[in-house]
Amino acid sequence: MKKYVSGIFLLMVIMLSNSCETDFTTIADYKDITVVYGLLDSRQPDQYIKINKAYLSESDVLSYAANPDSNQYLYKLEVSVEEWSDAGNKIKTHILDTATIYNKEPGQFYYPEQVVYKWDRPDQPVDIKYIVEGLNDTVGVEYFWLNEESNYKLIIKNPETGKEITSETGLVKDFRITKPGFGQTIRFVPDPINPKEFEWEKAENGTKYEFELRFNYGEWNWGSQDTVYKYIVLASSGVNAGAGSNTLSYYYWDDQFFSTCENLIPYSDPAREDEVRERYTSFIEVVVSVAEEDFAKYIEVNEPSTSIVQERPNFSNIENGLGIFSSRYRKTKTKKLHSETINDLKDLDTDLKFKF
Repeated sequence: MKKYVSGIFLLMVIMLSNSCETDFTTIADYKDITVVYGLLDSRQPDQYIKINKAYLSESDVLSYAANPDSNQYLYKLEVSVEEWSDAGNKIKTHILDTATIYNKEPGQFYYPEQVVYKWDRPDQPVDIKYIVEGLNDTVGVEYFWLNEESNYKLIIKNPETGKEITSETGLVKDFRITKPGFGQTIRFVPDPINPKEFEWEKAENGTKYEFELRFNYGEWNWGSQDTVYKYIVLASSGVNAGAGSNTLSYYYWDDQFFSTCENLIPYSDPAREDEVRERYTSFIEVVVSVAEEDFAKYIEVNEPSTSIVQERPNFSNIENGLGIFSSRYRKTKTKKLHSETINDLKDLDTDLKFKF
């Protein structure tokens, strides 16, 4: 037994001696890997593509993330997006140029300035749709800056290496929020018998849906002449599209409106709340956000894991690079708050200072 232990000890000494005499590296040779993040939205007049490079470090990777020189190309790439018809005909080539944003929120990567690639809006929107409700009343207008019938191909050329990175996507198409329907107001009652249903159509090319219900209001502080406009989120949830159904729904109990207002509107700091002189109700906003199929997969892969198995596959639709080039769409419907709901809000035990 003693000879066995001595032999292991001798082997460890030899291994340690050899390791002291041999230099080795813990990382591979650097390779240029382009990382892309771009989401097209036909409702937005300007489109942005974020393009970075992967970086390599033997030291603290977070310190490298905070340094723009480590993950930002220091020269201009040749970036374009080609627009193609379903018949396979190229309609137009959009050339993207660099632009600097100055309001990136703090995080692990460098901020507040970042360089992105942007293609400017066309002179005129591609399509204009008028929102008609009730007795043929036009209640709004929507502008579309991209053709939802087209496909879009991203092409990135690196002038230093000659490498070409590509990807392509279709657009999530327009759809209707069908409930709440006609009528200018929406009412929440303190003692509901049944939940309120919010309903919308499936969006073509859309896969993942997020529902959000917002209450917008204004605040007027003592000593100020300006009203500050704010909102709280009454409800937020992912909604799955059922097989064979062309509509999706979210159910909301009216009494939650009042309890959420009591919990989220007053400031937790009494001194800050005392600065508020009055509040004013504004409108209820129904927001449905939709992700295209590839973007939906990208979200699912990168969501926090609830399983004991932490290793997950990567997802990328970038040819000769990494990342995502896809599309999204956000549909909004607004309603004024019903006068009886405003009175119920003013009569709550918690004084929320609403005047009208």
